[in-house]
Amino acid sequence: MIRRFLPGFKTCCLIVCFLYVTMAGSLFVKGLMTSMIDFQVPTQTLNSLHYYDALLWVYSHMIVLGLVIGLVGWFAKDSLLKKWMARLLLLVHIYYTYLDFRTSDSFLGNGLYKGAGSVIPGLVCLLVALLFFQLVLVGEPSPAKAASTSLQAT
Repeated sequence: MIRRFLPGFKTCCLIVCFLYVTMAGSLFVKGLMTSMIDFQVPTQTLNSLHYYDALLWVYSHMIVLGLVIGLVGWFAKDSLLKKWMARLLLLVHIYYTYLDFRTSDSFLGNGLYKGAGSVIPGLVCLLVALLFFQLVLVGEPSPAKAASTSLQAT
């Protein structure tokens, strides 16, 4: 019964794809360095070509990762692949959540990035981790069970 209200593998992956591509893409549209001003990054750091290069790589990678997760979610049919991808992506996003909260301006972080907005990346990663956690915990119904459930509902 609870399975009916939770998103499946494909939906989870497409949500992550949308979040990652939209979030990183919006930073490119606004301007990477301009976006970092909101987190009170020091001017000396903002003027660093090394910092710009690191941000360019990180947010390009975020877009690519989102697209890869979306593509896997869209085309994956094998239940074993889905199960292991959900487990792997859960572990990855637990680590990402730790990294994001570690530098946030909150009781969990060291305040490297300032302002209330500094917790948003951590919250997004936590949400994504929870999406994959529910897949690991509950899993997806097998095709036979899904078919029999839909027949019982009619």
